[in-house]
Amino acid sequence: MKLITSLDELHRAHLLPSAAALGTFDGVHRGHQEVIGTTRTYARQHHLQLMVFTFSTHPLASLKPELEPPRLLDNAAKEKLMVDLEVDILVNIPFTRELAAMSADDFLQMLVDLGVKAVGIGDNFSFGAGGKGNVRLLKTEHTRFGLTILSRPLLKQDGLVVSSTNIRKAIAEGRVELAAQMLGRPYAIRGQVVPGDHRGRLLGFPTANLKLLGQHFAVPAFGVYAGRVLVDGQWHDAMVNVGDNPTFANQETRLEAHLFRFQGDLYGKEVRVQLVARLRGEEKFPDLDRLQEQLRKDARNAQSILAMEKNKK
Repeated sequence: MKLITSLDELHRAHLLPSAAALGTFDGVHRGHQEVIGTTRTYARQHHLQLMVFTFSTHPLASLKPELEPPRLLDNAAKEKLMVDLEVDILVNIPFTRELAAMSADDFLQMLVDLGVKAVGIGDNFSFGAGGKGNVRLLKTEHTRFGLTILSRPLLKQDGLVVSSTNIRKAIAEGRVELAAQMLGRPYAIRGQVVPGDHRGRLLGFPTANLKLLGQHFAVPAFGVYAGRVLVDGQWHDAMVNVGDNPTFANQETRLEAHLFRFQGDLYGKEVRVQLVARLRGEEKFPDLDRLQEQLRKDARNAQSILAMEKNKK
């Protein structure tokens, strides 16, 4: 996959004719995947490259930083998903004021100059200054640019539109199963293992304490989750706690993972944590015995859920 990460690099690029899927693609959720998949099918049928034109930063990060929503995906994970989706050219550039000021016509002309022959787009995506470029404009103006338009309606899941906004809401409420259904995969957070308080080891459940990598990512509702942790390319079943450990009166939000049947040193490693199911909310326990008893129950529940998930595959 050819990766282009700046507007300057894009202007200098010599690209083969392509069909381009357009979108912020900030979650690469099932709706996004459908837009890309439809564009891929057209590209293969017409002997074109599959391009995805997207942004490495959310548009609001540049235009109104105070309104930027929590991120669902870091760029490294986004790029891997694009490889899995068989993308030939990934244009993943920062959304800048220069791009924001570009008219819809100028944006489409830029695509044409890059060799784009067809455009895939979701019904709710807009582009160009003031968001004036959209599906309606493309359907009326596409012949002027010699473009084929591949539009896709919005998907729904359990009566909800599959959107990054609804996925963020589900994660914030701890409904990670619903988030996974809309994403097409479990929600995951990337972090680096750093020294903690070592309380988990004393309780019989040693944990990897994560410092989240990157800023402003969606943090799930406090509680205990069944999950998986990717270490050195291998997934390990785990139970994960998100919260501030009220039993010990900690003041900062933490993400800690206990990996079942794992032996080894994790300090300093970069890992990815998937949240599969929420077991319970965060609780304050009157003593350590009660906490240990609950942790044993949590471990059994988590292992049971993860075993059932594996049997479904």
